[in-house]
Amino acid sequence: MATYEQISIALLIPANVLYSLALFSHSWFQLPDVSYGLWVAKYCDYLSCHIIPAFFTEEPVWYHILQGLSLFGWSGMIMSLILLTSKKLDTSIPNSWRYHKQLAVSALCIISVFIISLSLMIFYGKLDESHASARPQVQWSALLAATACILQFCAGLLLTQT
Repeated sequence: MATYEQISIALLIPANVLYSLALFSHSWFQLPDVSYGLWVAKYCDYLSCHIIPAFFTEEPVWYHILQGLSLFGWSGMIMSLILLTSKKLDTSIPNSWRYHKQLAVSALCIISVFIISLSLMIFYGKLDESHASARPQVQWSALLAATACILQFCAGLLLTQT
């Protein structure tokens, strides 16, 4: 395995961990009395807090599009790591991809980065539009997702060098 591939694997593993932590948190943004995540929403009143799956909330369509984009970005991130570490999948990919495997994985990394960053931009852009009175706060999970994007982008750029 080449040095660039080893460095890319070393970058993709923490990127996967960070983005997984970001996806499973419920603090992408917070407004008074409600905290939305990609998968659950946490509503708090004076007595208690309730966690509801995000699919069952009365959110607009862009919120569900955001969930789909996040899943596609996450699957691209996982597939790029699997393609780099596993040789078993080499027989199932087309010959042209197999010949230029590092470039194919690099393209997958970069596409996944753009999907994840697009989902973050949509998320905060639409949130800013819909809740102009209460300014959304950037939470730690969004910073984890942004850090994962940077790590994955660096890994994709390194793979273009091979």
